[in-house]
Amino acid sequence: MTNKQSPLAEPDWLQKKRQLATLLQARFPTVPGQEKWLPWQQTANHQSRGWLRHTGTYVALPLAAAVQNYSELLQENLMEKAIRWQDNQLFAAHLANIDGGQFVYVPDDCHLTAPVEIAGQGQLANPHNLIIVGAHSRVTIKEHLMVKSAQGMFAGTEILLGTGAKVDYQQENDLRAPAVYAAVHAYQAHGAHLSSTLVVNNAGDLTLSTSDFLDGAASTWTVKVSLDPGKTGRLHFHPLVDGFGQGSHADLTTRVNDLAAGQVELTPFRTGSGEPLSLTSTVIKQSSGVGAP
Repeated sequence: MTNKQSPLAEPDWLQKKRQLATLLQARFPTVPGQEKWLPWQQTANHQSRGWLRHTGTYVALPLAAAVQNYSELLQENLMEKAIRWQDNQLFAAHLANIDGGQFVYVPDDCHLTAPVEIAGQGQLANPHNLIIVGAHSRVTIKEHLMVKSAQGMFAGTEILLGTGAKVDYQQENDLRAPAVYAAVHAYQAHGAHLSSTLVVNNAGDLTLSTSDFLDGAASTWTVKVSLDPGKTGRLHFHPLVDGFGQGSHADLTTRVNDLAAGQVELTPFRTGSGEPLSLTSTVIKQSSGVGAP
């Protein structure tokens, strides 16, 4: 793949990181079906608006501004801990071609009573959101993107939680492309608690990858996923969890609306490394209302 100049205004470290991802991409493992999302649309004439801007108790900036204003924080965390660019060819290509997105930073010991709402819109092939929540902070984050692309799209969201942080993350995006890869990946320090609610209503071809690394004791991840392919959709769901530490666990509830003719493919919830992590998984189909462990 030839990497063309991204529309993001970039510091040197990001240019070099993109170049490295392009150079090493072929050495990484492939992702099944990755030809649906590669090669990428390359254009500086994209349209993007509605990204959150806020400074004060917390910081929110469009990603293009954040890589300049919070360069050190982005250099350390962008696609390093949650969606790791070295994991496979698809992730490396996404890093090389990120063309917009949102940055949210909540400092340590910050309790936000009002939700932080991400509602960006645009014509993007590789939108990417990076959310960092400091130690012992509490916040609710709602993500409602409206993004479309004329070709395959990779929409990524990374959520990084410090020690003892508590986050309620809710996502219901409107992503329109011939094929969509949506990744919602998290990293949690010890004692952190993440509650994720993901709603996917898509009449096209969409793959949802959700994962979390519980790094230390007493970290918990509770995730609820609702999948509705309508009459024509083809939804593929791949949940994964990893980590270690006494008292850490993950719980997944998947609701499937299969009343229409759309298709849903579920991959069993599992650990990626074989660690003996405590986890539970329940599937509920709307057509029958019967749960299956």
